[in-house]
Amino acid sequence: MKNRAGSGEGHRRDGGLIARRRKPLLGSHRGSRHLFDRWAQVSARLRAARHVALFLDFDGTLLPLRRRPEDVWLDTGVRRRLARLARRRHVTVCLISGRQLADLRRRARVAGVFYLGLHGWEREGKARQATPEVLVRLKRSIGTGLAKLPGVWIEDKGFSLAIHYRGVPPAVVRRARLFLGECLKPHRGQCRLLRGKKVWEILPAEVSGKGEAARNVLARLGGSALPVYVGDDTTDEAAFEALRGGITVRVGPARRTKARYRLRNPQEVGRLLERLEDETR
Repeated sequence: MKNRAGSGEGHRRDGGLIARRRKPLLGSHRGSRHLFDRWAQVSARLRAARHVALFLDFDGTLLPLRRRPEDVWLDTGVRRRLARLARRRHVTVCLISGRQLADLRRRARVAGVFYLGLHGWEREGKARQATPEVLVRLKRSIGTGLAKLPGVWIEDKGFSLAIHYRGVPPAVVRRARLFLGECLKPHRGQCRLLRGKKVWEILPAEVSGKGEAARNVLARLGGSALPVYVGDDTTDEAAFEALRGGITVRVGPARRTKARYRLRNPQEVGRLLERLEDETR
């Protein structure tokens, strides 16, 4: 369920809210190193840290992406490994996702971890807020128009709207993008658009994203923890930037990213969790 809005160039008929082409990420790494090729350096940092704050995206990171979000459940082996890590006194484990908090908790079911939903906006102990009126209006207007486009569908997450287009033909995606841009024009400043893998997500402007959420967690830990952030999507780039002094890992094929390291797929993330168990004993 997977950001980033408004990073295109040239003349755009969508009002500039949805990028057709993305500029290179500022401060990005052209070819981030495979994490296991640099494990000696990473291991030394982990062993020297007094506390490790492990941040993990969910879909596409801990488990493969699925066409429908409701088809995703965390593997039992991964769940047990995360629970063991969370029991270490000097390790804090956070699952951070674009999913709603309750949905993330139900599909992960890991004891002892911190859950951050809606890109870090929803967290345990924080009072749930009513859906902003701007999202109520947008849901009506967008739903009417997108209902005519085959394969495009809206996921109503209460405090956000996700427009999915996985498997949709390019011509239909272009029509959806232009229509969505026109719908958002009157609401500049009231909401943000996050661009993810085959999804656009509309959130209130006050939702600052995963980078700010990760910094807040570190602040509550006292600021001395070594952050390890693993994610696969453009929504995770803000966290890679915010935690650039830590160990940042992008999951997926090699591409320009702000992460320092990369892993190829969720299977390699599983191997990373095994190594973290060894390094944090």
